[in-house]
Amino acid sequence: MNSEVETTNPQNEDSDVASDLREKGKSAVNENTFTDVLREATADVLKKKIQEIKEDVLGHVNGRINDMMLEIQKKIEVPIAKNGEFLYSSNKYRDKRESTKSDTLGDKEFLERNSLFTDLFSISHIRTVYNLFMVIFIILLSNTVASDITESGTIRVGTDTILMCFEKFPTCMYIWSLMQTSTLGVYVGFILWAYQRLRFLPKSFIRKFWDYGWLSAFISYQILFIVFPAKAVLDTNLGIGCKLIVTMEQIRMIMKSYAFVRSAASRFLSYKPHSETPQPSGPKFSQFLYFLFAPTLVYRDEYPRTKRIRWMVVIQNFIEVGLALFNLTFIMECLVLPVYSVSEIQPLERKWFVKNIINSSIPAILFFFTGHYLLLHAWMNAWAEMLRFADRLFYKDWWNSTTYHTYYRTWNVVVHDWLYTYIYKDMYEIVVPHTRVLAATAVFLTSAIVHEYIISFAFGFFYPVMFVLFIVIGFPMFFIRKIVTSNLLMWLTWSIGNSIMFCLYPIEFYARINCPPHSNYYFDLFIPRSWSCQEKFNDLIVP
Repeated sequence: MNSEVETTNPQNEDSDVASDLREKGKSAVNENTFTDVLREATADVLKKKIQEIKEDVLGHVNGRINDMMLEIQKKIEVPIAKNGEFLYSSNKYRDKRESTKSDTLGDKEFLERNSLFTDLFSISHIRTVYNLFMVIFIILLSNTVASDITESGTIRVGTDTILMCFEKFPTCMYIWSLMQTSTLGVYVGFILWAYQRLRFLPKSFIRKFWDYGWLSAFISYQILFIVFPAKAVLDTNLGIGCKLIVTMEQIRMIMKSYAFVRSAASRFLSYKPHSETPQPSGPKFSQFLYFLFAPTLVYRDEYPRTKRIRWMVVIQNFIEVGLALFNLTFIMECLVLPVYSVSEIQPLERKWFVKNIINSSIPAILFFFTGHYLLLHAWMNAWAEMLRFADRLFYKDWWNSTTYHTYYRTWNVVVHDWLYTYIYKDMYEIVVPHTRVLAATAVFLTSAIVHEYIISFAFGFFYPVMFVLFIVIGFPMFFIRKIVTSNLLMWLTWSIGNSIMFCLYPIEFYARINCPPHSNYYFDLFIPRSWSCQEKFNDLIVP
């Protein structure tokens, strides 16, 4: 039995060994398979993870680059105001909304934005230009103080000139208040016309009579508004500064009242009683009153408004108005009046005239730039801040102009918007459809006549130097866009043009003081005395 047992154990052992080997082989195969699967799964996970990391990194980098580019673009085009007073659009300095119709022009668009100088002066490099003008102001102030001490022993600092310019200021304000009060009557007349005409049949004779009657009354009012203030200026013998206030305010109120009637009347004229369009409502008196003082000449029922009034900004702008006014006085006293006050004892030779035109170019351009800053930046921004008027695009970068076509559109945006909206646009769309040349000609003639009107009544005589410069030089240059494209040439023409006015107007001004008038009143009013005064003066001094 032992032998049988011994013979059978080796076989069992072999079978056990074989089965063990098979199991080990299977386990080895399974282990290898599992390892391969694990390796493949790990590789896929790693690839996906790397891809996700790559995408995250690229997305973060791209987002950061986009943020940086947007930030740079905002700093270049649209600087962000402190405390977030304003909300800006991507194209800050656009001023016209694109028209949806092919045969019409775009309308004026009001946006929330700062004046250009406000944004530029936040840049330290541009702020240096402001500091340069302050240095010029200090130098002229020092020169005036030194002249006062040496000549009279007292320091007057330009106050004599300012008092002379604003002589009879209370009378000036009295005339202004009467003008402003009469302008309020435009609203009353408009509301009476607008709501009463809705009661008449659309094509009835009564409605036509009512419309043309009120139109005639409004035109008559505009004419009388020109005549009476002009007569008051001549009769009261105001100072030059007061004359400028009355005439400029007269023109401003005429433009305001016309803009209000022209803009608000269209909604009533286009209304059809039996259509689905609701009956129009007239502007509120508060809206009209706000428009009278808002720093714009284009009427809207609503304008973009700021959240609050920054009174420190108001004070700063009025201080700049005062400093600019004194700067203009110093320029006149130091650089202009000493030369031309002796013009009537100085023979008006061609050499003397050419020499002084060249010498006057520097004070003329200083006067030109300072006057622009006073009226279109400091004064306008002070009122805009007090009225929370958010659109402060009163001018554009006219100093970078390379053509007169660009200059006239950027120098005074407030007046340009009125001329574009109520003369150019109406001429182009209604009077002479699709004729830009005639529309531009009407704008130029209107602008030239109004500018000459203001200058003539301010000085008290008619000497159409500015009108000639407008029509003879400015008008042709407006249509030359491709031949003359030089910013240097623009500055030269500005300097020469202003220096010519700085020569001719003071010469005639002192001739009106020192020379006897012509025997005929109207001849004396329209013919410059400086043309004949030299001959009379020479006859007196020649034995």
